[in-house]
Amino acid sequence: MSERLITEERRQRLHALVLQKGTMSLVELAELLDVSRMTVYRDIKVLEDMGKLRHVRGGAASTQPSSEEPRFVTKREVNSDLKDAIAHYAVKQFVASGDIIILGAGTTAAAMLTHLQHEHVTLITNGLETINIATSLLNEATIMLCGGILREPSRTLVGPQAEAFFAGINAQTMFFSASSLMLPEGISDPNPLEIQVKRAMAACAEQCVLLLDSSKFETRSLAQVLPLSSIDVLITDVAAPEDVLQRLRSEGIDVHII
Repeated sequence: MSERLITEERRQRLHALVLQKGTMSLVELAELLDVSRMTVYRDIKVLEDMGKLRHVRGGAASTQPSSEEPRFVTKREVNSDLKDAIAHYAVKQFVASGDIIILGAGTTAAAMLTHLQHEHVTLITNGLETINIATSLLNEATIMLCGGILREPSRTLVGPQAEAFFAGINAQTMFFSASSLMLPEGISDPNPLEIQVKRAMAACAEQCVLLLDSSKFETRSLAQVLPLSSIDVLITDVAAPEDVLQRLRSEGIDVHII
C-alpha cells in the first residue's frame, strides 16, 4: 500500500471521528489514530482547507450540524486554557459573596469552580461532574443538585423533575455554555432534554451569562437553546469573529473579551 493511500485513509478516519463526535482534541485523535499530534495537526489543516472540518485550539470541530454531543471528559480537553481564562474572568466580574448562582453542566462553567473563593455562595447545578468538582473544592459553599433522569454522555440530570426543581429557585446569575453559535439562529445544542433544563435554569435567574470560546462561533447544532434576547452577557476570547460580536452588541448583549 502506498504512503499516499495510507495518509488518505487516516484522514478519512479522522474526518469520520470528528463528524461523529462534533469536537475532538488533538490528544484523543493522536491516540485513536496511533500517530503523533503534529501529524494530526497537519491532517486537520488539510481537511480544513478542503472544508471538511474546522481547526480549533487543541483539536478539531465538525462543520456539520451535530445531533450528538461529545463526552464531558473530551470537551474538557479542547481549548482548556481558553475555557479556564473565560471562567476566571466570569468569577472575578460576576460573582459576589452571598450570591446564588446556577452553573450549567458544561466544562467552561465547571472551570469556574477552581476560582470560586467567595463566602456563603450557593451553587446549583444539574451536572454530576460539576457537583463532584464542587464538593472537592468548595468547603464553605452551599451546593444543590436537582433531581431527574441521568443521561450520558453529558453526565447531567434532565427531564420533568429537573425542570420542576429549577422552577422553584430564585438565583442571581446563571452561567452556561452551548455547543454552537450561528447568526441569526443564535445558540444551539444537540439534545432537546438538555435544552429544556437550560431554559428552566434561565427562567429562574436574574441574568444569564454565556461562556463561549471562539471555536463555538459560526457552527450549528440541532436546536436553539435560548433566543439572543435572553442572554445578558457574553464572555469570549479575542479570536471570536468581530462581525458576530458587533451583531450581538446590537442585540443588547454585554460582550466581554478576554
